[in-house]
Amino acid sequence: MRPATYTSSALVSALTPYFWAFSLFAVVLPPCVILRTVPTQRQWSLQLFRAFFALYILAQLATSCRVTYINSAMISRFVVRSSSDGITWLLSLGINVVQLIVQIVLYYQALTGHQLLTNMLFNVMELERDIRQHCKNECTLASIRWRFRLRIGVWFLIICIVFPYLNYELATTSLTPLPRVLTVLFCTIVQLKGVEYCMNAQLVQELLHLVQKQLLHLRHELLRCEDVERRRIIYTDLQTNQNLLSRIWDLLNQVERYFCIPMLTLFFYNGFSITQTIHWGYINFELDDLNLRLCRIAFAVVIITTLFIPCYFSQCCIDEYNRFGTMLHKLKTVGIDELLAMRLQEYSLQLMHQQMMFTCGGLFDINLKNFGAVRKLA
Repeated sequence: MRPATYTSSALVSALTPYFWAFSLFAVVLPPCVILRTVPTQRQWSLQLFRAFFALYILAQLATSCRVTYINSAMISRFVVRSSSDGITWLLSLGINVVQLIVQIVLYYQALTGHQLLTNMLFNVMELERDIRQHCKNECTLASIRWRFRLRIGVWFLIICIVFPYLNYELATTSLTPLPRVLTVLFCTIVQLKGVEYCMNAQLVQELLHLVQKQLLHLRHELLRCEDVERRRIIYTDLQTNQNLLSRIWDLLNQVERYFCIPMLTLFFYNGFSITQTIHWGYINFELDDLNLRLCRIAFAVVIITTLFIPCYFSQCCIDEYNRFGTMLHKLKTVGIDELLAMRLQEYSLQLMHQQMMFTCGGLFDINLKNFGAVRKLA
């Protein structure tokens, strides 16, 4: 079988622009490194590019440490000047330290986790190739890109436009413009990991949708087919569909390993940010004007939304996966025989034992059912 290339994958092609955007913020390595699109004779250029990217990350980290120190010193002076309690100082210092820790986690994963990300994309490419070999109703690249723009692109723009604006308005005016802008930039970088998670969840859902369309096609074939030999071929295709679904489940485990620590720290950071926003809103309630009060409310809503959106995308994948059980039940009405009954029973047992779950290392599930629990833990 001829090996597929990344350029032949519609899903990987749809993801590439987002990887370039994430690489500008040093969240992931550039696609040319992840996808290894450089010719073999120029592999040295990848190593050089990776070295420059590491320097870029170190420069960002050094700048972030400096900005964190400036913010902490400014907060300490404010607490002394306003005679605030120790809790205010502790929370304000804590949010700066937690943000720095999350950045370190993201930068470390960008430098060391690219091999796992490459393997994930390679599995996606192979899965898509095998699915399209057995499915006649293919999704076009344009339709896939449209869904990614509608769901991932819009959320990406909100994080890059609305979130920085609210953050800048709430940043203390005691800072000079440069530290203030850098503070907003680093806060935005932290939130982009959640967007990357949503992008991968959407990727899993696209694969599930393709396999589901193949299963629907097999059901229609069984309805029209009367020939025994032809039905045996369809049963073989049903087993192939089952194997493809199992491979998507394995891909989900890779996604979970990749995002385990970053999403855990991000959830904790966002929960801490909600607490900090409410705390500062209470302290400065009489000093803030109407615009600042509205900005604090809007900022808290956006932070809660950053907790909600990953849970929503995960729930969409879970719902898509659970539809397979309903479709298998409908297959039982199609002139069932012994061979079909055995195949359906095996398929149903697989769905029962390989349940689709998005978790943070098993600490908590990422779905709408546990959205409140995730917020409480964060």
